[in-house]
Amino acid sequence: MGCEYPNGLAGLILVLLLAAIMPGSFVMLYFAISLVLWLEYYRVVRALTRVAVSSPQMEASRQLGFGRFYLFKRHIWPSVQSSVLTLAAFGAANSILALASIGFVYVGLQPPVAELGLMVVELLPYFDEAPWIIAQPLVAIFMLVLGFNLLAGKAK
Repeated sequence: MGCEYPNGLAGLILVLLLAAIMPGSFVMLYFAISLVLWLEYYRVVRALTRVAVSSPQMEASRQLGFGRFYLFKRHIWPSVQSSVLTLAAFGAANSILALASIGFVYVGLQPPVAELGLMVVELLPYFDEAPWIIAQPLVAIFMLVLGFNLLAGKAK
């Protein structure tokens, strides 16, 4: 049994590594996060598409001479749609957590840009004087992730 991290620690380490190559770069952060997340989409869409392509309805439409766009629109997309939308909502929540984690270790976006993980780091020195002030970016992260997770539940 191998040691696999589906999108956890290994994905975050890859994002940190790519973010450290070009610190403060939007493009590199988005590229790194999409590089980590694309595998989930690929596996799910491939599995669902194989089932849809081998269905009798798809075979009948193909024998009737319908084009590829019609086959995609009528057979493949409806079978894949709910799973892709659910994955997109969970992926958005994971992306927010990854960006906040990277900003917290000060590898992500640089100070003129507002970023939630960076806000937590910048507010840590004021924790003794006003402990409630650090709750603002943490509540924002929590609410964003909770919102996307609840949205993922509604996508089914």
